[in-house]
Amino acid sequence: MFRLIGRHFKEAFQGIFRHFSSSLNSITAVTVTLVLVSLLTLIIGNVSQITRSIEGEIKIFVTVEEEIEDEEIPALTRKIENVEGVSRAEFSNKDTELDKLIASFGEEGKLFEIYREDNPLHRAFIVSLKEGYIISDVAARLEKIDGLMEVNFGGISTEEFLKILNGVRQGGYVLVAALTLVAIFLIQNTINQTIFNRRLEISIMRQVGASNSYIRQPFVIEGIFIGIMGSVLPVLATIFGYKYVYEAVGGQLVSGMLALQPVNPFAYYVSAFLVAVGIIVGLIGSFLSVNKHLRWRR
Repeated sequence: MFRLIGRHFKEAFQGIFRHFSSSLNSITAVTVTLVLVSLLTLIIGNVSQITRSIEGEIKIFVTVEEEIEDEEIPALTRKIENVEGVSRAEFSNKDTELDKLIASFGEEGKLFEIYREDNPLHRAFIVSLKEGYIISDVAARLEKIDGLMEVNFGGISTEEFLKILNGVRQGGYVLVAALTLVAIFLIQNTINQTIFNRRLEISIMRQVGASNSYIRQPFVIEGIFIGIMGSVLPVLATIFGYKYVYEAVGGQLVSGMLALQPVNPFAYYVSAFLVAVGIIVGLIGSFLSVNKHLRWRR
């Protein structure tokens, strides 16, 4: 069995170097495709990171009516947390709200201590969301709850920005899938040419009793090798290129809220993904191509 496997690997290597020009075309096509896949994956990963950072900062500030007693606050908390899209509701009493106001003004904020005894501020809930781009929908639902007085959030512009980021992320997934299909098509064409050039050899193998699976395996292995070789340069470009960009911008865009994914492990995860895509693309492309030429069954 091991001898047979070794023979298939040997034939695959020979096939690559015997038809090196067509193999090189496939390797180049896979390399270019995977570079684009790498770029899109890096963008998608960082857009997801930025989206999560922004969503983590987005809160809805909801004030409580004065008529609501303190004993009613736990029940009101449960009502808010049961609203679709809400992940958590944190209650803040008047003293806490005054502390926040004082802290926001720094040293000058101490002037507001005079309101400690007769606090004019309202009790409030700070509501966290499951997804930031549904903020206006959640705000509309909160406005319908009895006992809540005013609902404030960052505004529709924040929501629209998150929707754009989410659209970029989803569009990236579609482009990665499309590029993968293109790579499969290119490898399939290369293997088609290789099989056409070796049709006499395949015909002789059939005449001496070789099964379809025996004929197929070297070509499939050849396609996998092409995929692996095509992933080498994209992997190196991903690791060193992303590290350079990350260090050049200090790991963030504009502010800490727009932080990039750290090089380790993100760049290495993307690299492993590229190798996996290369292997899958090579396997599927060669398998489809060989099956097209081996339609008869024993």
